[in-house]
Amino acid sequence: MSDNKQIVFKKPWREGDPLVLIDFLAKYSELSKGILKKVLNNGGVHVRVFATSKLARVRRATKELTKDSLIEFYYDPKLTDIQIPEGRELTKFKEWGIWYKPAGLMSQGNEFGDHCSLMRQVEKAKGKAWLIHRLDREASGLMVFAYTLKSAQILSKIFQDRKVRKFYQIEILGVLKHDSGEIDKQLDGKEARTLFTVIERREHTTIVEVELLTGRLHQIRRHFDSIGFPVLGDPKYGVGNKNEEGMKLVATRLILKDPFSKQDIDFSLSKELSLH
Repeated sequence: MSDNKQIVFKKPWREGDPLVLIDFLAKYSELSKGILKKVLNNGGVHVRVFATSKLARVRRATKELTKDSLIEFYYDPKLTDIQIPEGRELTKFKEWGIWYKPAGLMSQGNEFGDHCSLMRQVEKAKGKAWLIHRLDREASGLMVFAYTLKSAQILSKIFQDRKVRKFYQIEILGVLKHDSGEIDKQLDGKEARTLFTVIERREHTTIVEVELLTGRLHQIRRHFDSIGFPVLGDPKYGVGNKNEEGMKLVATRLILKDPFSKQDIDFSLSKELSLH
């Protein structure tokens, strides 16, 4: 096999296979152990020990395999040495934190690894971390992470119960005439409501502040495309809205009550990281 081609396989351990994980991977991938160690460290290897257990990322090259082991391997040479943007923690709370996710960084990993995700960066910084909500890879802005299981459960409930107000800034193609309004259009057969306020009108685009009242997949992007004003740089929705600088969608503000200190939190992204 070539180091320059994507390699994916799912194989159970069989009699005669190597008992050490990296030797097993070397046999079936034909990649060098140096590359395999990178794939392991990047989270591209998943192992299930028993039929009833969940697949889990494994980073230890010397992990011993058994007859009950199922190994999944995901290698993409484009991802092995990719330049990864750095997120950063913006608060100093003990149990949880608000982080900045730059555009191009995933919220969490996928089967090919988690090294390109903010989740992994938070784990490295805090030891353990739980993702509370997500942003699209192309978007940037504020995200909440929990640092303990207890705080993850509490914060997840707060987000599920809509006790958090989430605001975004977007730049849309076209000049929006209405100063404010609401887009109330179902998405995937479910209620979807988006509030908006115009911040600035430019020659061919408009900067808009958005508040989500519901949380549907790609809600902002789909709603504004549906009324003829797609988000600038959106790679999936819209026509004529390409943008060399990427997608203009930033999560700029979170309002919630700290479930531990009971303090009201109204946190806004710094102006240099927002659109206006």
